[in-house]
Amino acid sequence: MLTIATERSDQLDEGGPVEVPLVDEGPCEDLQTTTSDARPLSHVCEDCVREGTRTVHLRMCLTCGNVGCCDSSVGQHATRHFRDSGHLVMRSFEPGETWRWCYLHERLG
Repeated sequence: MLTIATERSDQLDEGGPVEVPLVDEGPCEDLQTTTSDARPLSHVCEDCVREGTRTVHLRMCLTCGNVGCCDSSVGQHATRHFRDSGHLVMRSFEPGETWRWCYLHERLG
């Protein structure tokens, strides 16, 4: 387990830019209708903790409150949560950031 964590940690390039979703034009009904009533289930990416990897930035699922790491993190756990759950909209869980992302329509809002 430690070997896997070390290998994944070595893959993380903290000197590079953090990936921010590209903005596509056009409305997204899911971004407009999904409310932010969900409460965070954690204040860390539990999958990163379990796997021993480092989190770059956090994202929170607006359907269930799952907190996962961004796609700049080794585990890409927020995207994995979308694929496993089908929950479409997440928001940044970083201080000072309020943007949302719809995985289905690949829209920023």
